[in-house]
Amino acid sequence: MRASRVVMRPKTTITAHLIVGEKPEPFLAAALEGIAGVCDCAIINDNSGSPRSENSAIAAQSRLSQTGRLAFVRTKFTDFATARNDCIDATPAEFRHGWALFVDADEVHGDELAAMAALLPRLPENVSAVDGYSRHFVGSFRWWISIERRLRFFRFTSNCRWRGSVHEQLQPVGDAVVLPAVWSHYGHVVTPRAEAEKSRLYALLGGGDAPSEDVLSIVTPAMVWPRLLRRANRFHGSHPLAVVDTIAALETERASIYAEVDEIVSRQGVADRARNAAYRMNIARLLFWRQLGARIRWGWPAGRTPLERLGYAGSVARGD
Repeated sequence: MRASRVVMRPKTTITAHLIVGEKPEPFLAAALEGIAGVCDCAIINDNSGSPRSENSAIAAQSRLSQTGRLAFVRTKFTDFATARNDCIDATPAEFRHGWALFVDADEVHGDELAAMAALLPRLPENVSAVDGYSRHFVGSFRWWISIERRLRFFRFTSNCRWRGSVHEQLQPVGDAVVLPAVWSHYGHVVTPRAEAEKSRLYALLGGGDAPSEDVLSIVTPAMVWPRLLRRANRFHGSHPLAVVDTIAALETERASIYAEVDEIVSRQGVADRARNAAYRMNIARLLFWRQLGARIRWGWPAGRTPLERLGYAGSVARGD
């Protein structure tokens, strides 16, 4: 009897790509811990210009570094796409046939990332990207403004490159799988001055308007987040375990800023609250269908309902 031929696939590898600069990244340690459980390798593009930057020192203490899975590429920053492409080019050859994890230094993952990574070996070859959802906090850890679809994993191919100076996009991208995974993005949980400085950098790269340099020393939450805080929704859930210590420290250090943010949100009008409630319900409905589809097609874990996982099931019912 003729034996059937068994086709063995190579092990699925995951290489994370991050960018850091001269500015200290308060969530970097948590971001690295959040991805450590799924990565075979992590490439950090440090464009600070210093081999001993504060961010490099934090990364060197990470679990990824301590287990020999982290490497640096040091470049001069020109734009975000170039910095991302430098990470692709610096990926070791043995990982070039696997997957890349696209992540920012202010994004922190919990258990949902492992669930996403576990699906990668089962995906057909035509699928080249896996998306999830990033929840954007604003002003403090008590308020979020949106939950948006975002690329998380992509296959390495010979022609995949990042394009765009700001809000870079990967091209070309083939078929994508969208999973109901939600992680935390703390890009707007910074000091008002840091928010203004980030706006100035984006403006220099063609990303819109920014405050003038002479107001940097006096900026307040009301000056940098007036429109965002009108869209703020109270967060009733729990943050990823990796970031809990960072949150505790910042809650003390920035107590006055967070109190001012709370006061601004308390002035939301009736129309603001109605719009925000409608948004929450629409997001919950979207994630419900995403979860159902992923459960049927990929065996995505049932777990808690989307509302419970998002931490606002009670707020929708109460109309907060």
